[in-house]
Amino acid sequence: MAKKTQRIQTPSPKKGRRISAETSKINYDERPPVFSLERLQKGRYCLQSMDVDGKSSFADSIFRRKNTTWKDIKKADKHGLGFEKIAKNSIKAAKPACITEDLDDYLSFRFSGKKPMVGYRKQDVFYVLWFDHDFTLYKH
Repeated sequence: MAKKTQRIQTPSPKKGRRISAETSKINYDERPPVFSLERLQKGRYCLQSMDVDGKSSFADSIFRRKNTTWKDIKKADKHGLGFEKIAKNSIKAAKPACITEDLDDYLSFRFSGKKPMVGYRKQDVFYVLWFDHDFTLYKH
């Protein structure tokens, strides 16, 4: 007697029982920033080159921004919770390998008084590249 085999049904490509593959567009300006040290450059402008107060100020600065959307940050004062754009050619440090030609400008957030952390944004993530704790990374 031959066994009867059951075929597994292929799920719909758009929707399963619990998961749907909706293609909604995410507006990253409506989200708060995620700060990443993944691409932080070693050397003079690294986190390790700062004193304890600088490190503490950095932690406080990202905490203060944790519930503020990118849209609101764009409207904020550059010496407050906001940022300013820094031209790529004004940075004195070597260009990191992760920086591509399509990046127009860096962004600079203040983390301790007027001391800036400089990096770039991709979606809702701000990648910190340098901490300009001694104001020598670019002309201020």
